[in-house]
Amino acid sequence: MIPGLGKQSITIGSAPTCDVVLVAPGVLPEHARIVNHGGGKLLFSCGQGPASANGRPLSPGEQVPFDFRTQFVVAQTPVPLNHPAITLMLASPGSLAPAPGQVVIGRDPGRASLVLQHPSVSSQHATVTLDRMMVIDHNSTSGTYVGAQRIAAGSPTPIDPQGAIAFGPVPVQISLLVQLAQAARQSALPAASGAPPAASVLPPQPAASGYAPPQQPGAGGYAPPGVAGGYAPPQQPAHAASSVPAAGAPGRKNKTVLGQLDFSGGGSNVKKIGRTPDNDIVLAHPQVSSHHALLHSINGQLYVEDRGSANGTYVRGNRIAPGQKIAVQSGEKIYIGPMPLQIEMGGAGAVEVVQEEYSADRWAGRPLYEIEAWSLALQVPDRDNPNEQKTLLDNVSFKALPGDMIALMGPSGAGKTTLLLTLNGYLPPTSGVVRINGEDLYNIYDTLRGSIGYVPQDDLVHPELTVFEAVRYSAKFRLPPDYTEAEIDARVEQTIKDLGLEGVKNLQIGKPENKILSGGQRKRVNIALELVTDPVILFLDEPTSGLAADDTTALISLLHDLTKATGKTIIMTIHQPAKDEFEKFSHALILGYGGIPMFFGPTRPDAYRFFGSWKERHGQQNDVDNPRDMFEMLALRERPIFDQLRARNPNASRGDARKLAAIEWRKEFFSDGNPTYRRMYSGRREIGTGQGQRGIPAGRATTKGQLGLLLSRYFKVKKRDIGGTLIMLLQAPIIGILLAIVFGGQEKAIPAWCLGALQELGRRAGGADQSTDVIKGMEVTTDHTAAIFFLVVAAVWFGTSNAAREIVSERAIYLRERMVNLGLVNYVLSKYLLLAGFCLVQCTVLLAIVFFALGFHGGMQAFGMQLAALTATSLSAVALGLLLSTVVASSEAAMALTPIALIPQVVLGGLMVPMTTVPHLRPLMYIIPARWGFEGAIAPERLATAEDPAWVIDLHRTDTSAADFIEGGKFKCAIAQMAADNYAGAWGFTTYDQTWMPYAVLAGMTFIILVTLCAVLKRRDPV
Repeated sequence: MIPGLGKQSITIGSAPTCDVVLVAPGVLPEHARIVNHGGGKLLFSCGQGPASANGRPLSPGEQVPFDFRTQFVVAQTPVPLNHPAITLMLASPGSLAPAPGQVVIGRDPGRASLVLQHPSVSSQHATVTLDRMMVIDHNSTSGTYVGAQRIAAGSPTPIDPQGAIAFGPVPVQISLLVQLAQAARQSALPAASGAPPAASVLPPQPAASGYAPPQQPGAGGYAPPGVAGGYAPPQQPAHAASSVPAAGAPGRKNKTVLGQLDFSGGGSNVKKIGRTPDNDIVLAHPQVSSHHALLHSINGQLYVEDRGSANGTYVRGNRIAPGQKIAVQSGEKIYIGPMPLQIEMGGAGAVEVVQEEYSADRWAGRPLYEIEAWSLALQVPDRDNPNEQKTLLDNVSFKALPGDMIALMGPSGAGKTTLLLTLNGYLPPTSGVVRINGEDLYNIYDTLRGSIGYVPQDDLVHPELTVFEAVRYSAKFRLPPDYTEAEIDARVEQTIKDLGLEGVKNLQIGKPENKILSGGQRKRVNIALELVTDPVILFLDEPTSGLAADDTTALISLLHDLTKATGKTIIMTIHQPAKDEFEKFSHALILGYGGIPMFFGPTRPDAYRFFGSWKERHGQQNDVDNPRDMFEMLALRERPIFDQLRARNPNASRGDARKLAAIEWRKEFFSDGNPTYRRMYSGRREIGTGQGQRGIPAGRATTKGQLGLLLSRYFKVKKRDIGGTLIMLLQAPIIGILLAIVFGGQEKAIPAWCLGALQELGRRAGGADQSTDVIKGMEVTTDHTAAIFFLVVAAVWFGTSNAAREIVSERAIYLRERMVNLGLVNYVLSKYLLLAGFCLVQCTVLLAIVFFALGFHGGMQAFGMQLAALTATSLSAVALGLLLSTVVASSEAAMALTPIALIPQVVLGGLMVPMTTVPHLRPLMYIIPARWGFEGAIAPERLATAEDPAWVIDLHRTDTSAADFIEGGKFKCAIAQMAADNYAGAWGFTTYDQTWMPYAVLAGMTFIILVTLCAVLKRRDPV
């Protein structure tokens, strides 16, 4: 095995233990590191020393993509981009067996002998013949480069044995290829593993204690040589691995025969696989489509074909396209959705479809997953000192098997929730790997969305829905679209029954303060939303928080029974459960302050015996027999350490004492003398072992029909929220009546703006137009300008206030559904379309009241145009409100910012501060929706009054001046106020005669805001 193959993190520095050693002035012992975030994404992480990227200085802790093109410099020394340690981070063995002396490079494990996991590397990129020192490019997209020159596809090209080849941007030294080829011939590279290197590759633990001394002060971890950023996952010595069985292992694997197919004679050469009974192979799993795949026999060769299934069919790590036939061999594993199957051929056309099981009796026919945390570390900038990194997880390693129910425990600040988020895909680690059945979780996460259930502390339910409705919506979102309504209802009913919610299924869930459901019932509803799709792994964050003792006991008993019955793996954070509850967990993982693992093993008696050993070492009887006693041992160990720290430094914190105590517990646990450690990190639970087959590749679940479901649910929520919806709908008539009262009683008068315009005309004409006869000839009228402007302002208010809380108030629901299969555009459109409908109703009611009460001009044609302008303005404001709801952290903050978002609309809407008055604000006004809404709403009114005698002023002249809006000696005051850009105080709506313009601009603004909203939400995706 080549050391460093598939490594997740490498160090750069002057210390000889670094992966990339740069001995030069200014280079720190550990200066920087490169971290693999999966999918070929490498990040250069700057340490405390000076560093730069293409000449740009980097801040301590800053991370920059490592793309093999950017030149990184630490101190004054360039980082060699073609260093083998960097290349090996992307490398893993493929399943293709090449001809002797050849190495086939590519991204697809089934078509390459050496896999380079980088998006620029083609599935089968090139072949290197080491015996003749030639390379052949297989028409790759990004090309193959020898000596900085791209070689022609299909043409053998000589290579320098001392040089390197670049496959796309990824450089590989020829000497490294030779080593890899030799290692493959010696069978050190397991075929088709596609997994991170086995545990045996890493440096062994020191025999005395199982851990290595600190290497990086202040980083919160300790590391043996070659493992960056923390200690290596505990590795069991060979003698222990062979002599001690794996704790919790359900037994040796058996094969469950799911079906026997006969392809001999005149029988059909096509067999069906699916969920419903009319298939030849029936897989009764919720995530399998009713008619999922076909198995063909053509001239003695078997082929598998996907039938357009929702969750995909996978062969050799690739989701196959619907209708595509892919050849499979005897013994080869395929995935039907989440179900791993194996095809085994016998004689005379007999074929068996089997599944490997831990127990053929207990969990036959169910998908079973192992989840493995391999040396997980997570560091973030310290909030108190951003220049320093704070360690949240300090190299956590363990493996959970099917049927495990693990209590994740520890004091405050131990990183329990952080670890849970890292394990379930919310929060990628700084270094380390989370593996599912030997596969990197973050590489295959899209495929596993339906197989991982997650219940956060926050409720995932809409309180306005009934229990049955909430679970049914969850089922319809997540189950394959070919489920019939009857199947969905049956699945929902069974889930509700399993969780003991039959008696409340038709009750509204309600908010916690309403007390329609008890706390335990509400929590079970949250769990039901996940269990309705039968996930294989279930994560729960403090599910018993705030529950009464009886509810807590009932919930843990229910989950315990669930793991035993189905083989699910459940990992749950919990705060000091009672003794009986604690002992229902099969295992406990206990973290210390700073994310330091202190214990992993069975709850009884191992946990009691381990923490009680503190008493034995102090001459006392080990009588620890409950979780409270265990945590008391933690406190007893911290006190003397804290006293010693305070004696040396009065400002020492209790957190320092807790961390030191946790390190001592870790030393004791990860010791060869600890039998629990030996059992939990050997055999089936050995870190770095497992199935290791690329069988669950990426492929996001379908979102077909989601928009209709989201609209249906959102409408039902609004309909049930009688108080909130009533207040929203009553705004329009209340504001309309107020405007009618305020502006309905005003006396008729000469338009004030017309008088000002006459004065300006007079100055231009030397005072001739200011004659008393002109003013006496002016008529009085009612000016509806202010009322129309406030209609526009009200339309902006409707849209913004309606939408400002809609996303932030259900952030937990959105994030969870987004992790599963929620389509981003579907979600945004569901909110936008329904709120748009409400705004249309509000604008119609408001305008109807004010238009007819005040006697606006222009009749029904003007009414329709003004309604369109108000509605378009309101729809733009809905998008603005949704964007506001996305960027704030709480509903209260959203409502506090709503007036601030409204004020610019009032000030820059065109009436309060006309563009001609403050010309430098003109560009800003062009991006204000209210300005365009005001233009669209005022134009019909002005056009209708253009020839009204009150708005046409006889200047006692005969000339015509289009620029001054004078026609035959008469000044068109109504049009001039709206369209002139040469009169002070005019609005400058020069495009008023292009009636489509305001609507087109508002539509464009709305589109831009919605795209920005989607981009903001996308950046906040969990993964």
